[in-house]
Amino acid sequence: MPVLLNKLRDCLSQIDVNRSIYIGYSGGIDSTALLHASSTACATSGHSLKAIHINHQIHADSQQWLQQCVDQCHALDIEIETIDVDVQQFSQYGVEGAARVARYQAFENTLHASDVLFTAHHADDQIETILLQLFRGAGVHGLAGCASTRSIGKALLIRPWLEISRQQIERYAEQHQLQWLDDPSNNSLVHDRNYLRHKVMPLLHMRWQGLCETIGRSSQWQSESSAMLDSFAQLDAIDAVDKDHRLSIEKISTLDNVRLKNVLRWWIRSAGRLVPSAEVLGRVINDTIHSRSDCQACIRWHNNEIRKYRGQLYLQTTRPPHDATLSYQWDLQQPLDIPSLELKLTQQELDKFGVNLNGIDLLTVSFRRGGEAMRPRGRGCQKELKALFQEQGVAPWERDRIPLLFLKQQLIFVWGYWIGEGY
Repeated sequence: MPVLLNKLRDCLSQIDVNRSIYIGYSGGIDSTALLHASSTACATSGHSLKAIHINHQIHADSQQWLQQCVDQCHALDIEIETIDVDVQQFSQYGVEGAARVARYQAFENTLHASDVLFTAHHADDQIETILLQLFRGAGVHGLAGCASTRSIGKALLIRPWLEISRQQIERYAEQHQLQWLDDPSNNSLVHDRNYLRHKVMPLLHMRWQGLCETIGRSSQWQSESSAMLDSFAQLDAIDAVDKDHRLSIEKISTLDNVRLKNVLRWWIRSAGRLVPSAEVLGRVINDTIHSRSDCQACIRWHNNEIRKYRGQLYLQTTRPPHDATLSYQWDLQQPLDIPSLELKLTQQELDKFGVNLNGIDLLTVSFRRGGEAMRPRGRGCQKELKALFQEQGVAPWERDRIPLLFLKQQLIFVWGYWIGEGY
């Protein structure tokens, strides 16, 4: 099918030949056709071509599928990188969502700035995505569907076949007698996307012959509208976001609720995080922005949270629980792991901070419980730790997660902040 190859050649003509092209290769019919067609197109364009296979490890045949993908790439003389991911850590997104999040995180962690990733999303995928977003009550950004081009970490993601139908891809695969994998879960009507694909889409295509083109146009208009809303949000939030991505409440608090929600969605999305529901956004507005006190409200959704401190909103990842009553005896000859903080204390880090512990081999590591005080180097007087934290602007929810190093009963170092006089 020349149109499939022409789409690829058009994309490649706009990509510097020194950039490496990667195919997101699952082994299914769509990505197999993309791999085969890209091999043909890159042979004349001069681009190097590689494949990445993400092994989600959620099917009994996952390892067998991985090997088949490797064999297929070897047959085409294409280098392939395989990556195992742990889908369970994203279980809050559901099975399909967890696999998608794990997959894209793996892409981001693997690809470099000079790399371009091609995926085999097509026009029917676009329709399914838009319909699912509509059924979930999505706004303009969701109804824009999949972008044809976007960044993925430091790399670039391109969907060259977003205007190509599933039927065209199937014809290409059959014409070239390609071999592909059939995941039996793709036929399960338990999943919403599969129900749309097998039960709804055939009826829609029968009734509306130009469905791909018309919904594609709507997607483009929604995409333009979403870009315009982002531009308005940036104007409304001028000088409101600092280098640490904290949002100044004072600079946005006079906006009406519609514009305020638009700013919040833009701020959250620009941090690469999932935008919460309208209900959650309403809680952010009422419990933090319009709350008079510097309250301790924490608004959570999925693995994200928003907190307020000193007139600023903090957007961060929800971290594992931490028991601040824990205490450790640290032999400085060995690293000290603190699993709940995902932190490892080492003698080398102490040296970098400039802590002088000559002749000292053992310290006690604990956490703030109230009443601690120290004499910071260069201050000349003793100060309570609470006052030091306030002076430094350390957010309250961070304070009991900062390791405190004691020599006998004396606080000599607040990890990453203050060194005691004489050390």
